Amino acid sequence: MPGLRLLACFAHPDDEAFPVGGVLAHNVAEGRRVRLITTTLGEEGEIRQEGAATKETLGEIRRTELGCAVRALRLESNELYNYRDSGMAGWEANNHPRAYINAPDDEVLERLVREIREFRPQVMLTFEPGGLYGHPDHIAISKHATQAFSMAADPAVFPEQLSNGLQPHAAQRLFYSCRPKGFRLEWAQKLQAAGIDFPTPSEEQLSHGNLVEDIHLTLDLSEHMETKMACILCHRTQVAPDWPYHRVPREVAEWVLGREFYIRAMPEVAPGDTVPQDFFDGIPPD
Repeated sequence: MPGLRLLACFAHPDDEAFPVGGVLAHNVAEGRRVRLITTTLGEEGEIRQEGAATKETLGEIRRTELGCAVRALRLESNELYNYRDSGMAGWEANNHPRAYINAPDDEVLERLVREIREFRPQVMLTFEPGGLYGHPDHIAISKHATQAFSMAADPAVFPEQLSNGLQPHAAQRLFYSCRPKGFRLEWAQKLQAAGIDFPTPSEEQLSHGNLVEDIHLTLDLSEHMETKMACILCHRTQVAPDWPYHRVPREVAEWVLGREFYIRAMPEVAPGDTVPQDFFDGIPPD
């Protein structure tokens, strides 16, 4: 089916919600076809709602939560790979043989290149190379999606795929989801000022984020707040019972959840150039 197509590549159920749910909802509302790739079940995530899951059932519960989120965003399709959540750097989960960070690069790249050649997106979206806050799985999907973005156009790469009409494909743009350095402190201060008992970030958390001058887009997606919040709340295991965003003034919720930040990785942005707010600006449907 012709049209404009966005392929979003992330690591865990809820990665499509908190950082990028607004931009995914916006592109669906604009009539673009949006497909989501999620590489793990998020087995190492927290269980923030008592009784919502056990450590043994968390992965399957999160599979169901992801399905709810995909429906809330009205995405065209999604694919869940069966790698295991690797956990944060230094966790024992890093050593699990099925951990995503231990998957052979060629294996992951073959799958992603096939996805690109089959779905034929004009635009791709993933995490920035630091993974927002250093999560090894976020870093891995950023690396793999970036490599696959370039590789899919080369007929010499995985040539065995090029049968039954499948052809090389060159996506035109690659965007990274990011956040500005200091964002955690700004969030905490904004919520605290609204009367929420919200913890001040740790020293490590204060280091998370990208330099403001490296960020190309700050998008106001507040018109899609209800859809984004519905998507987030699908991830019940990951949302604390005292989730603050229904308890603060609308403008505070919009300031935290309604703004999203992006870097255009490909094509590279020359100094002084302006990146259009619309990922698909100037790209005709095919």
